[in-house]
Amino acid sequence: MRVFGLIVAAALAAGATACGSPEAAAPLPASLEDGDRCFAQRNWNCAGRNYHGYLRNYPNDPAVNAKAGIAYTRAGHHREAVPFYKYAESLGVITYDMYAGYAISLDATGDLDGAIRANRKSLELVPSLVDVRGSLAAQLVRKGQPREAVELLEEFDAMLGREGQPPYFTAQIASIRQTAGLD
Repeated sequence: MRVFGLIVAAALAAGATACGSPEAAAPLPASLEDGDRCFAQRNWNCAGRNYHGYLRNYPNDPAVNAKAGIAYTRAGHHREAVPFYKYAESLGVITYDMYAGYAISLDATGDLDGAIRANRKSLELVPSLVDVRGSLAAQLVRKGQPREAVELLEEFDAMLGREGQPPYFTAQIASIRQTAGLD
């Protein structure tokens, strides 16, 4: 009996090692309702896991693929997020928040060109997104395109001026100009 107990213990230990951890062996929750509830509560890990589990049964749901990507990005799980965005895009999802999140995760995983593309798409849909515009400008600078970054920011500030509002990107423009020697 003692030998049987040792064999069972060894098998369980090998199984846990093969899966990485006991949590890895557990199935993902798969509730769309729980995913939406977690998303509304900003519990990004919970939302991502539920959407991911749901998509195992309904992989072609475009909106849930986009929401899974957004949840994983907001949780800081960028490598996990990218495939969901890619598939949502292939299914025809075109929303500013999907592209903004996609850009964050692409940038975090080292795909600067993809991040620039996704941020441009987000701004095509909603040109007033200052966080996306500022992020895109910073990416353009890293890409070696500081003039284009300054133009992107000045274009927005000019629009604000036409509306009687103060400029928004003055400091970022000055920093880019000084760093890149554009003055």
